[in-house]
Amino acid sequence: MLAMFQNLVHRANRCPFACLFKVLLSVIVIYAIHVAIAHQINVSHYSFIMLLAFVGVIAALAVATDWSCRIRDVDTKDKLTN
Repeated sequence: MLAMFQNLVHRANRCPFACLFKVLLSVIVIYAIHVAIAHQINVSHYSFIMLLAFVGVIAALAVATDWSCRIRDVDTKDKLTN
């Protein structure tokens, strides 16, 4: 468990925005599932569609920042090996 936490802290130091968006995405997905299951009658269709759109935007940002960090890491590794 300690090694997993150290790995998470290391990744957060390398790419803080990507890590933030991943954590935010997981929290929002859990909340959306909670709303879909527990509050089926109380939530309007418009509100739920807006929540799902927000999940989509955060997912796109998480993928984009993670992809950008991986590209940057590959570029620095190439420069170090040349």
